[in-house]
Amino acid sequence: MKRLILVILTVFSIISCQDIRKPEKPKNLIPKNKMVDIIIDMSMLSATRGFDKKKLDSNSISVKSYIYGKYNIDSLQFAKSNEFYSYNIEEYEALYEKVDDSLKALKQKFQDIQDAELETRRKKDSLDKLSVPELKPVKNKAEKNLKLDSLKLFKKRD
Repeated sequence: MKRLILVILTVFSIISCQDIRKPEKPKNLIPKNKMVDIIIDMSMLSATRGFDKKKLDSNSISVKSYIYGKYNIDSLQFAKSNEFYSYNIEEYEALYEKVDDSLKALKQKFQDIQDAELETRRKKDSLDKLSVPELKPVKNKAEKNLKLDSLKLFKKRD
């Protein structure tokens, strides 16, 4: 009896898995390029949430509602579009490759900006170290000699 029940359950499981249908194309399908932009923004905001959650919470920023408002979509439209695109694995992988490429390009852009700012700051700091000290009026001969010696040392460094 137990074997019969096990066989019947196995057959029903196999039969029920065979009826997987392709989702219908939604009437308000989000275009691929817009879907890439949405996923990029969601990824960046999710990373921000992991980095500085307090700031987002203190400003009452919800990632999903921000994205839906920015792209003028709703959660159902996004879910249906995502379901439609994810059915075809190759197409969905291509979509995510575009997302990955865009995120890498953004990361490189921000890294270049950060490197340029660091280099500018480094140059400014080195110039500040080389600047001539402000000369104040000398009151006596000892101070005058000390200032002249300081200037000679400074010129030797150049």
